[in-house]
Amino acid sequence: MIKNFFFSSITAIILIGCIETTHNFMIQFDDVQGLRKYDQVYFDKTAIGEVAGVEYIDSGSCLVSVAVENQFSSLPKDTSTFYIDSNPDTGSEKAVRIIQINEGGNKIEKKGIVNGQSKYAAIYGQITNKFRKNIYFMESEINVVFKDFRNLSENDQVKQIERHLDKILAELDNLSVEMRHKFKSEILPDINAQIEELRRRLEEIGKEEKLKYVDQKIETIYEEL
Repeated sequence: MIKNFFFSSITAIILIGCIETTHNFMIQFDDVQGLRKYDQVYFDKTAIGEVAGVEYIDSGSCLVSVAVENQFSSLPKDTSTFYIDSNPDTGSEKAVRIIQINEGGNKIEKKGIVNGQSKYAAIYGQITNKFRKNIYFMESEINVVFKDFRNLSENDQVKQIERHLDKILAELDNLSVEMRHKFKSEILPDINAQIEELRRRLEEIGKEEKLKYVDQKIETIYEEL
């Protein structure tokens, strides 16, 4: 009987050791940017696991295996956004960052594969989503764009405005009638004010023609509104 008890105890210990404590899946990236095995995986600002391996595949991209602790396994969804950035706690190492921009989605299956993005595509996705949800978020983004404008050269200011206007044009179709009205009456005048201030400085040095494409984009925005 003692022998049977001893044998059962050993079996139980072995079975406990075989229980998986992580939920593993893979993320395909075009570039891993120095990401290594054992680097951390974050959902928003919470560490939820680590990189289990990095594999280069024939297509030239990379498969990053991640091991997410079981208690956090329901957080990453097939609709989540995955990208590589610096570790928010150390600032020196790399980390896989997971954010949930869109609502809904399903838990990622074990050993499933999801697509990763570049950091900048992920950030733009966040801005775009804010634009869809609430027009006032866009106002804060505009304030950020113009905050340190004077520290840039006139050429860089023009390029910055052009890029920002392109983003606005790409998102106009997503605005409701009410949001379009708020954008036209409350936010667009601030953008125009910044443009006119830049125009005045460019006129002083005889380079106001640099705003040619900016003016065209503004005209298109008004037509779309």
